[in-house]
Amino acid sequence: MEKKKTQGERREESERRLLDALVEIINEDGIQMATCESIGRRAGYSRGLTIQRLGKKDEMFVTLIDRMVTETNQNLACEIPKETCAREAIHRYIDIHFDDLQNKPSYRAYFALVAGSMTDIALLGEAIKQAHDFIKQILVAVLERGKASGEFPDEMDTAIRAVSIGSYLLGVALQQKLHPKLDIKLLKPAAYALIPLKPE
Repeated sequence: MEKKKTQGERREESERRLLDALVEIINEDGIQMATCESIGRRAGYSRGLTIQRLGKKDEMFVTLIDRMVTETNQNLACEIPKETCAREAIHRYIDIHFDDLQNKPSYRAYFALVAGSMTDIALLGEAIKQAHDFIKQILVAVLERGKASGEFPDEMDTAIRAVSIGSYLLGVALQQKLHPKLDIKLLKPAAYALIPLKPE
């Protein structure tokens, strides 16, 4: 006999299914089609439960952004151990970005939200900014470590370099959204070229 799920387990399952449905709708139909009704219908729940679990439209998007940030943080901690040299760490981060764009629906949905925030900055602007600041802080920390170890030039402005790398990777994500048939792997060498050169 199958063990009955606890209330906490049922809640966790419903939230997961609703967020998965939200991701599918954003990627397949666009942000505007992601309504409480459409999400609940796809996940097999009522509109009322969808609002109860995810909140209204702006709240559910913020929840999705928060989940992406948490998953990214966990993935980076697993894939890039702290002892990884700075150059290799940035190289791996770039690889993870490209891999996730191709294989992780929630990652692609996040960048669809980024694009959407450009036309409605009041809706998602602060959540998007916090997510990008989080990535910037990670890159700055790695770049600073590279300067301290002698891998990168002392005169390098780590904040500007972090923004340069992040901006290029954001552009790749938006290009993929605009041109789904584009082979984004062709854009990876230019991303690698943004990794600082070793001091002479």
